[in-house]
Amino acid sequence: MTQPLAGKKIAVVVESQYIPGEIRIYQERFAAHGAEVELVSRLWGQSSQRFYSTVEPGVVDALEWLEVTTDFDDIDLEDYAAVIVSANYTSVRLRWSEREDLNTGNAAEVARSVPAADFLRRAMADPRIIKGLACHALWLLTPSPDLLAGRKVICNKVGLADVINAGALYTPCPPGTPAEQQVVVDRDLVTNNSWHASAALVDAVKDRILDPPPAPRYEPVPAVPVTPDQRRILILLSEWGYWGEELVGPLGEFDRAGYRVDFCTPTGKRPNAIPVSMDPDFFDPPLQRPVTTAQMAALVREIDDPTTEQGRRLDSPISLADWFPERPYFAAPTFVRGLEAYNRRLVEAERELESFDALLIVGGSGPIVDLANNQRVHDLILAFLRADKLVGAECYGVTCLAFARDMNLRESIIWGKHVTGHCLEYDYQDGTAFVASRGRFLDFNMGPPPYPLEFILRDATGPEGGYHGNFGHPTSVIVDYPFITGRSTPDSILTGQKMIEVLDGVPPLRRWGW
Repeated sequence: MTQPLAGKKIAVVVESQYIPGEIRIYQERFAAHGAEVELVSRLWGQSSQRFYSTVEPGVVDALEWLEVTTDFDDIDLEDYAAVIVSANYTSVRLRWSEREDLNTGNAAEVARSVPAADFLRRAMADPRIIKGLACHALWLLTPSPDLLAGRKVICNKVGLADVINAGALYTPCPPGTPAEQQVVVDRDLVTNNSWHASAALVDAVKDRILDPPPAPRYEPVPAVPVTPDQRRILILLSEWGYWGEELVGPLGEFDRAGYRVDFCTPTGKRPNAIPVSMDPDFFDPPLQRPVTTAQMAALVREIDDPTTEQGRRLDSPISLADWFPERPYFAAPTFVRGLEAYNRRLVEAERELESFDALLIVGGSGPIVDLANNQRVHDLILAFLRADKLVGAECYGVTCLAFARDMNLRESIIWGKHVTGHCLEYDYQDGTAFVASRGRFLDFNMGPPPYPLEFILRDATGPEGGYHGNFGHPTSVIVDYPFITGRSTPDSILTGQKMIEVLDGVPPLRRWGW
């Protein structure tokens, strides 16, 4: 007899009031396919736990026991081909939280953070692991609507309202399908509505393991073929915290294209990533889901670490304060002489831009502090514009484009242009924070951001231009030469790709996204 799953491991999550017949099906049927089944659960800090079965006349007449010695918090999910969550009371019991600090503000976070729900979140993050959720088991996913939204499932009817409210698509089997065959498969997620369909769930999981859904592409190819070493990009970062993906996303594209990249900060200090931007479990309050993949978080941690080769790239950024002069106060006693000196130094600073082809301003909360209303940043942007060179900005970095104005004309440089940027729907109501040092937030919660960027951009672009938030769309990048703007975190890679198309496309890209 062939054993197609030989060498594969299957984790089966159990708790008290399990159904013995269901567990035996998992153990025997997966074993027949050659797989090893390991029972896992929450062990509450103990080396093992004994769980008792349900008792139901005609189904389970006598109490049975299972001893489990593996806590799901201690396993490496990459060792498993599939995770099965058993039916009946397993999900009910594992949803319980021992926390006593429950309140209106943290209730959703408490529900998401129970160990079993967190374990399943980690499993769902890896499409290579097939998830089999039996009967009531979807209850462990309902605290995380982002994981269920749009997924086709079936479940026990007692959980129907919760599953629908979490955004899942309840998909009943065709009429006449026998109860023991009622299974729904949606990519890496397999569900049934009763333990009676356990054998069918095992077979569907087996089929998915052998024929897995396509793996996501984590390393996009460059937007267009380019000639290496022919371009030089200046990336400007805040010293008060940048959003990690908004750096490593476009930087990865520039590196793949063979571009030379230089980094710059307002005073030459090493920039630090916002800590939550390298946490794949951070739940973004406005979007109610994580916004950073495990793969992207790892890239951000690497560049944030000054001991790594990638991290050492940020060790000695160009100091904008040393490069560009500060404009004197108008009330200064020697204002005229000071203004003349300022303009002479400005011309000298602009000459050093000749070797650069484009500027990219990285977003995050930090630019609110030291980039948005920084006169040197404004002069840097204006210098790129006078040289007819590309200027890119992401998220809150786009604010700089609205405020960068010639001191004599004082007109918006994006008047009549089309842009995107952090939209109103993405703004925090609370928790806007800044980075004090690597891995540590400043002890200051601003609450919401100090301004709604969308309103600023709508006003700055005028009636002949426009702001495009594209809320509800996965990405929003706007090219209106010489500007390219990215809305937020998920637009970072695309922003880098479009900058490459502007610089080296055939023909060069000049308008895109609206």
